[in-house]
Amino acid sequence: MSAYFSRLKLNVQAPLKLKDLTYKFVVTTNSNKKKIVFDGRFNEQGLTSWTQINNLNTTLIYEIYLRGELLQKVSVKAYPERKTHSIYTIKTTTEITKKVKENIKEIYLNDGEVAWYLIKKTETMADWSKRVYKKPLSASDWDVLRANNPHIKNMAPIRILTPGQVIILSNSTTAKELQKYKKEAQEAQKKLDEMKKDKNFDGQFFAQNYEFLYDAVADNRTQLTNKNIFENNDHPLVQKFDKDAKDSESAWGAIAKGGIDATLAFHEGTVTKMNKIHGELALKMAEERAKGSGLANPKNFKAFRNKYKDLYRQLDQVYAKGVFKWDQSIKTNNMRRIINQSSLARGTTYKGGMKEYVEKMTELGKMSKVIKGGGYLFLALDIYNAGDAIASAKPEEKTKTTVVETSKLAGGLAGGALGAFIVLTVASGGTSLIVLGVAAVVSAGVGWAGGEGAGLVTEYIYDRVNK
Repeated sequence: MSAYFSRLKLNVQAPLKLKDLTYKFVVTTNSNKKKIVFDGRFNEQGLTSWTQINNLNTTLIYEIYLRGELLQKVSVKAYPERKTHSIYTIKTTTEITKKVKENIKEIYLNDGEVAWYLIKKTETMADWSKRVYKKPLSASDWDVLRANNPHIKNMAPIRILTPGQVIILSNSTTAKELQKYKKEAQEAQKKLDEMKKDKNFDGQFFAQNYEFLYDAVADNRTQLTNKNIFENNDHPLVQKFDKDAKDSESAWGAIAKGGIDATLAFHEGTVTKMNKIHGELALKMAEERAKGSGLANPKNFKAFRNKYKDLYRQLDQVYAKGVFKWDQSIKTNNMRRIINQSSLARGTTYKGGMKEYVEKMTELGKMSKVIKGGGYLFLALDIYNAGDAIASAKPEEKTKTTVVETSKLAGGLAGGALGAFIVLTVASGGTSLIVLGVAAVVSAGVGWAGGEGAGLVTEYIYDRVNK
């Protein structure tokens, strides 16, 4: 019996592109249902390779795939000469258009929309793409990424991405916002390259904690110090938590799986409760001082702690329930989520957009360097008494009206109080922030260790980090 031959010429309509399609040629022997499968790609003319068919009692099917997903099955014939081949046209439908153009994994980006992604760990572009895209990137996907990210040189699946880099996401290369995004991405890359010249700069620590630090500096009360105020300090308004700094449950990087695609945040209710209890302790201290009690004397601070041990126990219990949470409620502009977990793709409004990232990355980089170097970060405990955070808290957590704010008890504390703070530092040997305790920052009139003259953060106030 003479040999026969089979070949397919495929025609496609926009937005499909031949270079994004692959095929499996399935030859099934009808008598025994045995199958032979040939894999391949279409050439620029849409043609497959020739396949020799020695048995006409077969069923010949081309399975056409887009990004690994079956798009179409085409039945073909075998011909006695290599002069005739089968021809098929895939007509564009709404479903096909959706598959081609809406390929972002955890959000849909409509044509003309742009978002950006902050890299938080060292990884290849192939690994990164698995979190963001539904399917492996096609040739056209790579073309779009390259065109929109000229700041990333030699882009390819094996290209290594490093923490702090940004990637622009869009299904279009003509969106009107792209030029602005490209310019900002170039500026961000230039600044990151400069920051990495400092051997003490930890890019992963900076990137993983960027959102947390961004929120921290938004409050002008945020302060930094290199002094451990918990050493030899039994002041009633200084409470160090018992958990060791190496406790992985306290380290944000170990709180949840897949955390690389989430941002670090405080549990609003936890911090609000801590502020309430700490405020009650401050009130008790003010009351003891007002009535001339010996418990307000530094020599009797241990007795004060014993009298109000229930409040200290409550403070420890609240802390033990967990201070940090993962925030994946990323607010993006005109984007629709299509699966449960939201990828950290950012619009122009989230944390000020890429514009704010470019403007603040040097400042926050220096701040992260101080903390990673063993410094201590002081954040105001009443940070959640106003704004969106307290509005979204559970009813039982909305204790704003009952919170006794330490800063309002200045008249009852010698020297005056600047406020109640939660104290954080870096976990030993890691990139995680941990909470060490809470404290009231008292001005120069009252020393932290029973007589130290200078205020706690006079030398390392955050405003001076940039100097």
